[in-house]
Amino acid sequence: MAYRILTRDEHFSSKGPKRILALDGGGLRGILSLGILKHLEATLRARHGGDPGFRLCHYFDLISGTSTGAIIAAALATGMSVDEVIGHYQQLGREVFTRDWLRFGVVRARYDETRLIENLKRVFGEKRTLGEDTLKTGLLVMTKRLDTGSPWPLGNNPAGRFFRAGKDDLWISNSDYPLWQVVRASTAAPSYFDPEPITIASAPGKITQAGSFVDGGVSPFNNPSLQAFMYATLCGYRVNWTARADRLLLVSVGTGMSDLSQAPSRIAAAGALRALFSLMDDCAALVEIVMQWISKSPTARVIDADLGDCSDDLLGQSPLLTYLRYNVSLLPADVEGLLPGLPAKQVASLAEMDNPDNLDALFKLGEAAGAARVEADHFDAGFDLPQTRDGGSGRVKYVKRPDQAVVAIQVPPESSGFTFEKWGATQRCTAGDWLVDNDGDVYTVAQSTFARTYQRVGVGKYIKTTPVWAEAARDAGQVKTQEGSTSYKAGDYLVFNQEDGGDGYAIEKAKFESMYEPAG
Repeated sequence: MAYRILTRDEHFSSKGPKRILALDGGGLRGILSLGILKHLEATLRARHGGDPGFRLCHYFDLISGTSTGAIIAAALATGMSVDEVIGHYQQLGREVFTRDWLRFGVVRARYDETRLIENLKRVFGEKRTLGEDTLKTGLLVMTKRLDTGSPWPLGNNPAGRFFRAGKDDLWISNSDYPLWQVVRASTAAPSYFDPEPITIASAPGKITQAGSFVDGGVSPFNNPSLQAFMYATLCGYRVNWTARADRLLLVSVGTGMSDLSQAPSRIAAAGALRALFSLMDDCAALVEIVMQWISKSPTARVIDADLGDCSDDLLGQSPLLTYLRYNVSLLPADVEGLLPGLPAKQVASLAEMDNPDNLDALFKLGEAAGAARVEADHFDAGFDLPQTRDGGSGRVKYVKRPDQAVVAIQVPPESSGFTFEKWGATQRCTAGDWLVDNDGDVYTVAQSTFARTYQRVGVGKYIKTTPVWAEAARDAGQVKTQEGSTSYKAGDYLVFNQEDGGDGYAIEKAKFESMYEPAG
């Protein structure tokens, strides 16, 4: 079964059922999540024709994560397969979590963040931002701002209130935050790593303001399921997806449940840290109760002897979503049931969040849990990706007709650029971009795109020489462009300069068909 691959903006704005993946925090126990995700990816790939190119970012419209879950979520959102993420994660875990015996996690953080930053830049790149369309789907990273005490969910919804600053705003657009730094902020677990400062406001002649960010796990959302549900459905976040069991699927993957009992400590600081982590476990349990309370859930677990699995309870007249939760108990008897033969000493250490010696065992445990618990019939056919008739993404390759030259002039590099209103939104022209007159229709083209796609054919005249990939829009919407965004109607063409759906824009149907022809 061939399916249509959506762009990030289409994942947010297209109509139809929506799918969310939520990934817990838990330090190096994130490798257990990857074991489960490996089986989840294989299950969904099989449902969609077995294409080796299938990725979780094709299926899920939003991938959310906290702490170690944020690392995995961001990697999946860039288009990596689970196997690719596993390779990066194994390297990061072994290089970053090397104990320095001068660091005890009380006066100084246990680990130097330098190696973590180096690895995050290696995986995500130093210059890629949260707002780039190289992210193939929606991404939500859970952080907490320490200096204000407030949870900060950072997402890449182009319609979001803080996604892009206006010309008079002093704050920096969330879309401009470096992706590696957003992920680093979510992983700054107290006692393990120092907080991550992110510049959030800056203007000439003004004081630059930086926020101090720590691990999102010290908010109520170490399990980000509830926050992801709120992000998708509450009006303030401007995603506006429908909350209904046949319209919204949320798949939640944990990092293992440890023994919640805590032995008392004679060291006050150590006791405080244990109390903090115990509170995080309490919050995670509460999130699970709420999610099972408001949903239809074929994977609902028994919460405790009083509540049971909440299957007889429902908050409201009908479920607000379909909810799937996959996790593993790390109690010895449960580990033995999934992965027999592990030494008792190692089983006792599996709950540790910073022990690279456990990476292989935790991954195998996750694989075993995925094979035993992730079932194809958990996924209702109504959430399968729409099929395409042509066996591809639904896009067709076009070239510009040879008589379609444009007049163009480059904006001087020393200029400060300008903004203008066109296509239902504010467009931005920066120094070095090109001002184009296309038979009376004047617009701008980003410098990098123009250099890559246009060729000079006369004095001030240029022709587009590279192909585009285009398809007719089924519904009205808005697409993010290099210069801003473009609104479009049903029947207009969504056009992409890159085959994978990158560098997109929209053109009215009649105009597109007069300018382009199918590639021979």
